[in-house]
Amino acid sequence: MTDAAAANDAGQMPPFYREPVPVDISRHRDWKLKQQRTFSYAAGANAIPIVGEEFISLNGHYPIVFTLGDNPAAVVLTGVRPDENLFVDAEGNWRKNTPIPAYVRRYPFLMMETPDRERLVLCLEEDANLVGPDGDVPLFEGDKAGPAGNDALNFCATFNQSAVATSAFCKELHDRGLLVEQRLDLTLSHDNSRMTLTGFTIIDEKKFNELPDDVFLEWRKRGYLGLVYSHFISLSRWSILAELASERVLASK
Repeated sequence: MTDAAAANDAGQMPPFYREPVPVDISRHRDWKLKQQRTFSYAAGANAIPIVGEEFISLNGHYPIVFTLGDNPAAVVLTGVRPDENLFVDAEGNWRKNTPIPAYVRRYPFLMMETPDRERLVLCLEEDANLVGPDGDVPLFEGDKAGPAGNDALNFCATFNQSAVATSAFCKELHDRGLLVEQRLDLTLSHDNSRMTLTGFTIIDEKKFNELPDDVFLEWRKRGYLGLVYSHFISLSRWSILAELASERVLASK
């Protein structure tokens, strides 16, 4: 199930999205993407969904953890307080030299199921900060999708495929009892104050190492082992969050 489908089942939109509509030539013929993108729409996200292909590129910059519940998702933590993304500054710029998760880059597009659930269609959040008649790169050229429209479709289709595979990995972790709820205490360098993070799970390394050999072999074939080890590597990145949290406090004074 895609993130959009899951959100629809829950009666709400995925993060960032409010009222996405199908991309339609009769409605969006003259619409264009703006070349100068800011990420203000992600400034309040302290956790962002990710897909398996990103684990390696992201594990050096963010802690990779999993959400609570029977249907866990893989996310990177981007903040230590609710509604605060430490990687987005006041001007909406993402932190330099830091990879941006595909979920963030996908916006304002996403794939959504038709009402009959028989197919997926490309949809668009009509966010005037990113797309509109006054943009720069047209979505359509004549009566056909232009390169920007095709790129958006291909990116979203690939993302959805990856999201389905990542969901299967997370379900496997859950079903084998490998995810354990975690509590973490961070010390902020500017004043040695402490913050406690809760509400997420990590893979229990001991239980993982005790998996039967046949499971290890199957996970190697499915590419799961690399995801597990990337997750373990990322758990040394808590200091980045503590550093950015201290910088944010000092900048506000």
